[in-house]
Amino acid sequence: MDVLDMQEMKSGETVIWKAELRGRKVVVRDSTAIEFLAQRGYGIARGGVLELELVEAAYLLDRGVITVEDEGKQLSFIDLVKLGAKEDPDFWAKLGVYTDLRNRALVVMPGVTSYELLVDWKRRDSARRFLVRIVKEGVRIGFADLEEMHRRALESDRELVLAIVDKEGVITYYTVEGVAHVAHVSWEEDLKQAQPQQEG
Repeated sequence: MDVLDMQEMKSGETVIWKAELRGRKVVVRDSTAIEFLAQRGYGIARGGVLELELVEAAYLLDRGVITVEDEGKQLSFIDLVKLGAKEDPDFWAKLGVYTDLRNRALVVMPGVTSYELLVDWKRRDSARRFLVRIVKEGVRIGFADLEEMHRRALESDRELVLAIVDKEGVITYYTVEGVAHVAHVSWEEDLKQAQPQQEG
């Protein structure tokens, strides 16, 4: 079910929650919005607010779930992308991977670094957890770097996946099962036919 359908009020109107830019975060204050979004793996709830990373806010803004203001001025999707790109030149690639995984009904959270995402796949009888490392096509990854990524994934009890983004924005995923074995992964096949859907 689409997130906007789930937000419809009894009157038939669609709820679009207000958020505001605060430094490098986007803050949601509405208690209903905090509960709804936090349950779906968005942001970090603390101090009575929900703090969203820019990649999360850009996705939700593009989906029409939130509006974002900065000192009374309403920001557009492009405005948020430009803000993200100021400190992270690969923000657009990260947003593309984030959006692709969210649209596959996966729970996606920003990782420790700007080029990592934490992904949880859950079904009634099974669950899998992934550390997704975003790599732009043409960027070389050394053996030591790959080994370190794999070690960190194991320590966090996650499977390592490389998300390779080409110049056209097409994403290809590869699982890493030890530094000696890298294999292509199809989310639909590998995750038991997890179909893309419009979930917020």
